[in-house]
Amino acid sequence: MKQGNLYILFLIFFCTISSSWAQNGENPFSVEFSGTEIGINEPFVISVKITDIDPIPLILFPDNIKNFQKRESSRSSFTSKVGGKTVVTYTISQNYYPIKTGTFFTGPLEILVNKQVLRSEGTSVVVGKTANLEESADEIEAIDSELAQEATTGAFLSVRVDKRKVYVEEGFNLRLSLLVSESNATEMDFFEVEKQLEKILKALKPANCWEENFGIQEIPAIPILIGGKAFTEYRIYQASFFPLNNQAIRIPAVTLTMRVMAKNPSEEKTSSFLSFSSRPVSIQVQTLPTHPLRNQVLVGNFRLEEKISTTQLETGKSYRYDFKIIGDGNIKSIQEPTFTNKALFDVYPPDVEDNILRKKGQIAGEKTFRYQIIPKQNGQFDLSNSVFWVFFNPQKQKYDTLHSTLKLVITGKNIQNTQLAGETVESIYNGIEHWDTTKFVFDYQKIIRNVANVLVVLMLISMFLIFRK
Repeated sequence: MKQGNLYILFLIFFCTISSSWAQNGENPFSVEFSGTEIGINEPFVISVKITDIDPIPLILFPDNIKNFQKRESSRSSFTSKVGGKTVVTYTISQNYYPIKTGTFFTGPLEILVNKQVLRSEGTSVVVGKTANLEESADEIEAIDSELAQEATTGAFLSVRVDKRKVYVEEGFNLRLSLLVSESNATEMDFFEVEKQLEKILKALKPANCWEENFGIQEIPAIPILIGGKAFTEYRIYQASFFPLNNQAIRIPAVTLTMRVMAKNPSEEKTSSFLSFSSRPVSIQVQTLPTHPLRNQVLVGNFRLEEKISTTQLETGKSYRYDFKIIGDGNIKSIQEPTFTNKALFDVYPPDVEDNILRKKGQIAGEKTFRYQIIPKQNGQFDLSNSVFWVFFNPQKQKYDTLHSTLKLVITGKNIQNTQLAGETVESIYNGIEHWDTTKFVFDYQKIIRNVANVLVVLMLISMFLIFRK
């Protein structure tokens, strides 16, 4: 009987594990390190890459790495669409700043992903004295000018934005933070953050804006200077918003309640609650200047990188052409460039990739349109007026255009109609009028998966009955 029980247990275990692997496939998580040779004020970065999982799981990085201090985090996403299939890879990064110079080994690291442990062997980090101090100084100066008036108390709640005047479609960054002076001896803890944050965000998020959330999963403790005084910033929420119309944005005051710990005369700790309220914020939204594409263009600072398989082309043959738009702005909403000379090429719908980085209060990245083109006319051609993309540059306060810089030489006979890669391309819709839609189509993969699940359940019931006897 015991051997039979063991056999059933083994069979159930094997089937369950097989089913799990079949559904999950390869491990979608990987750990990467960057900044292993840094200056004293530069971060060592631990990143977790997540492939093709939605929603993003909760990731908790180690709180303590010897000789390093945990600070802010960032998030990026890479989306590729090939052959109609979209795959998204997220990279969640956590910054650790060194507290002294030297060579340090982080030791084995454990990262919690939805309460499951993701282990890494760790790495060595070399910390030198030289570092780029300009970036750090600029950030402290910006914080000084904005928060100096509020920093008269030991702790305060702040909602701050990086711009008070923007154009339609121009992004502004918003941060919600609790700032606590180092001289403040009050012991405080966060209280029901998720419940409070749900109510706060309903008030903070403007209804007429596109949101790009920075995805803060842990509240980092970031040391900053305000008016020459040392504070710790507990950043609770951060996002960039892109106004969709010219309505003024008014962000009301919000309130956060903290649990305060104090000692009574008998040295026992007692708790009470203390609420902090932010100041309201207003943002003026300007209409873009008159232009035929005013309601279609994006706002930001962009540049172009393009690539073609060769500049010596032949009519009737297929070539790959990449049009990559790089910069800061609403990368997700970038639309395809314009092709004006349709008699010169047959242009097939592109595969699209976007790589978006949410870091240091900015949305930046790139979007690539990967085309297959087939030339139809011979001759020498300058594509500067044939392929372009229009946007509005808020720094120059004018419309700008990214023009192709390619100069092509095309040989061969002029042709009227082409087929991709010179092969016969049969549409999946060919003969659709003859299809019999009354016939039932079997999904064999789904049937097999359901049968496997039923077998596992029956085995579990059998095991229960055997042990009960």
